[in-house]
Amino acid sequence: MGTTRTQPSTPAMLASVAIAALVALPMAGCRGDRSEKPPRQFFPDMDDSPRFNPQAPTDFFADGRAMRAPETGTVAFGAFAFAAETLPEGADWALPFLRERTDLLAENDAVYTGLNRDGTPVAKMPMPVTAELLARGQERFNIYCAACHGYAGDGKGMVGRRWAAPVPSFHDAKYKDQGQPIAGDGYLFHIARQGLRHPDGRYRMPGYAHALSVEDTWAVVAHIRVLQQALDNDPQSLPPDARSQLDARGRSTQGGSR
Repeated sequence: MGTTRTQPSTPAMLASVAIAALVALPMAGCRGDRSEKPPRQFFPDMDDSPRFNPQAPTDFFADGRAMRAPETGTVAFGAFAFAAETLPEGADWALPFLRERTDLLAENDAVYTGLNRDGTPVAKMPMPVTAELLARGQERFNIYCAACHGYAGDGKGMVGRRWAAPVPSFHDAKYKDQGQPIAGDGYLFHIARQGLRHPDGRYRMPGYAHALSVEDTWAVVAHIRVLQQALDNDPQSLPPDARSQLDARGRSTQGGSR
């Protein structure tokens, strides 16, 4: 006597298929999770775009150099691509970067290089000296210059005393007579930004253009002149109001150090 097979009904079969599809659907999003094969790359040139290291060779350019010089006639415009009109109100953090653009596009050689058109250093700084500029100059000098030149500008800073060659003092006569080429404000400005080299090309002093803005560098120059004046002049020769301010500041400094 034979057995009779019963076929599942069409609705039951459809339900089974639907359940299997629902179970498999989330697995479609797990692309490559359990595969040792690399993922598919639809745009390989974008996924694996070439990158050049500094001073690395390349066959792409005829001269074989990966580092490229700026095109003739191009002008640096800043490290960040934003303008004042695109910033929200009160974005004071952006002011130094906006000022950098102004500096890069400037054409006043005296202000931005410290040099006259003939390449000689300017004798006097080409911007007004204010109390704010002097305060900024003192702060920047103490941060970047005092380690070698000393807080008094006498070349006896903590690093300067251990330097291979003596660090010059700003109180030497050759740095005070602003009629001399190396005593002008422009010379101090230029050396502070570009550094000073030995005749053989080695640096005697590195440049600080990476750390000091144009305005900060002039502020440092102004502070150097203050240091020179402070050592040369007798405080008793000051006007009474200036002398009283100096005395008050000295008392407050002494009180704060106790």
